[in-house]
Amino acid sequence: MKAMVDEFATYGLAGARIDRIAETAAANKRSIYMHFGTKEELFDKIVADSMLTLAQSVSFESGDLPGYAGDLFDRLEQWPHIRRLYLWAGLERDQPVDAEAEQYRTRVAAFEAAQAAGQIRADIPAAQLMAMVIALVISWDTAAWSLKALQPENGRESAGGRRAAVVAAVAALAQPPRTRP
Repeated sequence: MKAMVDEFATYGLAGARIDRIAETAAANKRSIYMHFGTKEELFDKIVADSMLTLAQSVSFESGDLPGYAGDLFDRLEQWPHIRRLYLWAGLERDQPVDAEAEQYRTRVAAFEAAQAAGQIRADIPAAQLMAMVIALVISWDTAAWSLKALQPENGRESAGGRRAAVVAAVAALAQPPRTRP
């Protein structure tokens, strides 16, 4: 499995080669196809398994969106291959993967419960709010290199500094809007 994850995380769906996976894993190319199906099915399985691993490692407690964002940031720093798979899937797949969608469904329900309890803002639909939190967590990874070049030391700011900025941004985003008297 490691050879498959590494291949897809490095090259995405379009650039990945089953020949390289077979060679790296010392496996038979035909047996890979027989066991996993098409390259697209294999990619979807790798992405879904990776997202499941990530989802199981990051908790969402009592409407604590900043804590969730910080934990997600930490996990993606530990497992950059999952971040890359997430980005590749967003670029190359235009359909949901059932196993991945189920994980999101569970997390979105937790967001909705926190919204109903008044713990986080409810004026943004939970799925959109979750997408915004994820976007903030990976924002530096998706920023243009020309923008990163404007950061001191050519964007090589410490992960701790980026994490703090993400947590602060999510904290501001999560606040329920103030009602005017």
